[in-house]
Amino acid sequence: MNIRNIIGPAAIALMLVACRSNSQKPEMPAAPSQVQTEEASTSIPDFRMNDIDGNEVSALEEAAKHKITVIDFWASWCGPCLREMPEVVGMYNKYKDKGLGIIGVSLDKDATSWKEAVKRMGMKWVQVSDLQGWDNAAAQMFGVQSIPFTVIIDREGKLIDAGLRGSELEQRVGEILEH
Repeated sequence: MNIRNIIGPAAIALMLVACRSNSQKPEMPAAPSQVQTEEASTSIPDFRMNDIDGNEVSALEEAAKHKITVIDFWASWCGPCLREMPEVVGMYNKYKDKGLGIIGVSLDKDATSWKEAVKRMGMKWVQVSDLQGWDNAAAQMFGVQSIPFTVIIDREGKLIDAGLRGSELEQRVGEILEH
């Protein structure tokens, strides 16, 4: 039996789920996977990173502009991230006028790949990166071990929810913004 026939499907199955870091990082203690109310008491720490044009962006200053903000950890080399991006773009277009902001945090190391993916996928929201890959300062701060990974915060930086993807993410955003 050919080893590629065994490893190939397993590797593809893993890639369909998420892109994972090779290092072991502790889970972010302040980010439970399901915070049930908007009145969560945990505030995220601020982080500052350069946007796609080289301008420094404060996550909390950006979040203050919106009713809620999704911090979306992703990378141009991450297949699951790119497959989910059309849903994120659709969610953004649906809810941006109702108070949704998004901060895309790229775990890319190559600026050209990052910028091309942003343009190609039509991501019209704030994009930041320190181009350090898995060593991205914000990803380290949040204990991100796989991407795509999302964190939802309110305008004061209080944690609402974390770890939602796809339709679950859009459903949660809709619940918050529609009431």
